[in-house]
Amino acid sequence: MAALLVFGIREVKRHNLAEISFEENTSNRVNILLHCTPSDYFLYKGTPVGFQYELLCIMCDSLGLTPVFTYSTDASEAKQGISSGKYDIMAVDLDSEMADTMCVDYSVAHSFSFPVLICRDGDVEGYQKILYLPAHFPGQLLMNTLGDAADWELVQSSDMCVDEFLGLLRNKKINYLVSDYHTVLALLPSYPELTISARIGPEYQRRWALNPANDSLNQKINEWLARYKSTPAYKSLCNKYFLPRTKYLLSGASDRRSGRISSYDAIIKKYARARNLDWRFVSSIIFQESRFQTGSTGAGGSFGIMQMMPTTGEAFGVDSTSSIQSQLYAGICLIASIDREFKDIEDANERMFFVAASYNAGSGHIHDARKLCRKYGGNPDVWLDVEPYLALKSDRKFYSDPVVRSGYYPGKHTIRYTHNVMNRYHAYVIYMPPR
Repeated sequence: MAALLVFGIREVKRHNLAEISFEENTSNRVNILLHCTPSDYFLYKGTPVGFQYELLCIMCDSLGLTPVFTYSTDASEAKQGISSGKYDIMAVDLDSEMADTMCVDYSVAHSFSFPVLICRDGDVEGYQKILYLPAHFPGQLLMNTLGDAADWELVQSSDMCVDEFLGLLRNKKINYLVSDYHTVLALLPSYPELTISARIGPEYQRRWALNPANDSLNQKINEWLARYKSTPAYKSLCNKYFLPRTKYLLSGASDRRSGRISSYDAIIKKYARARNLDWRFVSSIIFQESRFQTGSTGAGGSFGIMQMMPTTGEAFGVDSTSSIQSQLYAGICLIASIDREFKDIEDANERMFFVAASYNAGSGHIHDARKLCRKYGGNPDVWLDVEPYLALKSDRKFYSDPVVRSGYYPGKHTIRYTHNVMNRYHAYVIYMPPR
């Protein structure tokens, strides 16, 4: 009989619906908690991608929902988030003990994985048989696949993730490690001296934990998943992230190794720091404007790496012939001046939405949208409350409203622009150091 060893969190508080205050979601916004594993959320050529991230975005777009992501890189914190009751979808892989004790609903399986043994290439035999297991590992181990299970000592970490263990394995501090297959596929391009030695457990389902108060939404999610999994698009998505050494996994590993966003990081950090701006936020705007290309000309004559309009460039002392450093300096000064315009918005993350939108549309249209939001009972300091009114500025009823000063504006493009900037910024926050 196979020796089956199941590992999970040692101490788990049992939750019930009386302890977790779940509220039904009646809006089209979906609050999503995403645990950012290396295969589920990473950077590809400066843009956030990943299996679960992309799957969730596709689903929300298909169902007419607006995703509002909260990102976590810590499995313990992510699992605590499940108990908060404030999320509609929790994209967190639960170990079996946690899954059995959480009073939440579960989606149908969105994918599958299985545990594998990792070692240094060519170093399968000859070492003391101590096998390290990362914290909160969701799979089950069949140790008889490695011979006599009694020969192995299993050491489970309470807080270390696969990424940290791989460094120890490469540096010969440990010799054997367990990982789930998809995570290690994303990480191995950064560790060419390491290899997958064996599969050491059964396949397990990966599911989303769902807010049990959302019966109707949860049914739609499960029906959509069941349909989508039978399509060629789903197969293509799996191949994109779950086949060895795809261009996405290789590029993601390269970005992690480089630890940089662009060749202009040092200049951007210098000027952003001087103006109390997060250089990663500035970099995300630059990427959105030019992808760090220096010689392009946009609609209306916008120019250079910051894609400033000629009149704005003139006000900041630059034009298309100015040096890249001068253009970056001017653009960062512009971002800082916009940031000061919205200093009444105390939440720094919220304020970034308004600054990014203003860089694209001009701050006048954003101030108009805030005034409309306030007039119709929304919170003018919360971007998700304000953005519908920016879109409504293309409707005569709203752009002719007495509170509006800047007139007509087709705001849907700016809404997309702003979410692209902020989604990328949040990925930069996870993968790039603050300084």
